[in-house]
Amino acid sequence: MKVLPYDSFTILTTDPLPIVLQRLNALVEPTKTFRFYAKHAPYQGSISESGFQISRIIHYRNSFLPVIRGRFEVQSHQTLIHIQMSLPPFVMAFLGFWFFCWYSAIIPITLAGAMPNHMAALFVGMPILMLVIFCVAFWFKANRSRTELRKTIQGQI
Repeated sequence: MKVLPYDSFTILTTDPLPIVLQRLNALVEPTKTFRFYAKHAPYQGSISESGFQISRIIHYRNSFLPVIRGRFEVQSHQTLIHIQMSLPPFVMAFLGFWFFCWYSAIIPITLAGAMPNHMAALFVGMPILMLVIFCVAFWFKANRSRTELRKTIQGQI
């Protein structure tokens, strides 16, 4: 089981790059500052001949939505699409800062004996439980996007 909110995989298709770009363009629309509930594509972002950077369009807050980056590699008779999914850099920096602050306060208090032992386990384990919950949310969205991208690129949708 993968723990860190990062995934990297490659999709292989026998279709040429222009067809792959056409299929991706059907799924992606340009990023907009304000988006209403009108009909829209499932992803927003940018696509070029060298690669793409997209994220799913949602109508609610979700900091753990994966950012999807792809790079095209054209070979004879096939196209490889190298894809990476990760959390936005700001979210990773915030989580790192939050863990650092939390544990830099809790560990000295616990080691000094100022907190009962049964409470120490709760305070030490709570951020780990939160991280597990956040990773489950990330992997749920990442697996959905992975399946959808694979089917689209291979022409199954």
